Amino acid sequence: MNTWDGMIDWLVESFTDKPTGLVIDLGPSGYVAPLDHDEDEDEDLVVCAQVHVLADGVLMVRRSRTVLGRLRLDTHAVDGLELDRWFFDGHFDDCTDGYFFTRDVTLAADACVSWFRDSPDAPPLDELGCEYEFPDTLPIGT
Repeated sequence: MNTWDGMIDWLVESFTDKPTGLVIDLGPSGYVAPLDHDEDEDEDLVVCAQVHVLADGVLMVRRSRTVLGRLRLDTHAVDGLELDRWFFDGHFDDCTDGYFFTRDVTLAADACVSWFRDSPDAPPLDELGCEYEFPDTLPIGT
């Protein structure tokens, strides 16, 4: 992918028809979070985004300037979630720049791309990386 528009197209494809529980992390390619992080130290400035696939085609998009942890959600149900509205309420401690829920994969992709494109601290397009973490399946009925 050579352009921001190309990245949007790629992300739309990456977000479409994916299994509930899939997590996609976007950020600086090759970045490794320190293992011995002291809670009192300032965290590294790391512009990143994370997309978590919830039930019924809903995506949760989180944007941050610190490394986003892996959420351990107690449910992927979406009943009662307000869609297509940014939240900045501090619900997630690691999420410095808000999150939202949407069924619109193009909106989710554009929110991720604009975060990197417009943030002065973000790596350039050719230095972005992506990591997928697929959910584990329980051996039900085997």
